Amino acid sequence: MSRNKNLSVILIVAALVFLYKFIFSSKNEGHFLDEIRDKDIKSIVSKKYVNYDNHNISFLVYGNKDSIVVYSDWWEKISVGDSIVKPKGSLDVIIKNSNKIEKFDYEEKFGLDSQYFKLY
Repeated sequence: MSRNKNLSVILIVAALVFLYKFIFSSKNEGHFLDEIRDKDIKSIVSKKYVNYDNHNISFLVYGNKDSIVVYSDWWEKISVGDSIVKPKGSLDVIIKNSNKIEKFDYEEKFGLDSQYFKLY
């Protein structure tokens, strides 16, 4: 009887790990992109911020304290004072100033072969 009980516990734990790995974690990844997609931004970058308490995630602060996550290779290309434009429903962010126009694509960066949240 004890052997069956141990086997049952192992199967339950394996099922929970499977559910988390293949169902819940993929929903969380999609949730990040949904949050980005829902943003409608037409503003000026007022601050660049690294949240050291949250895995060193980099943010751009714009408008009235709104923020958006940025990837490490985007960080150096964006300056305080740049215009930031992101249409609602899109995963593209456009950064402009008098000397440049840069387009960044969250969907491209979040592809299956990209490094999940390799942020500055």
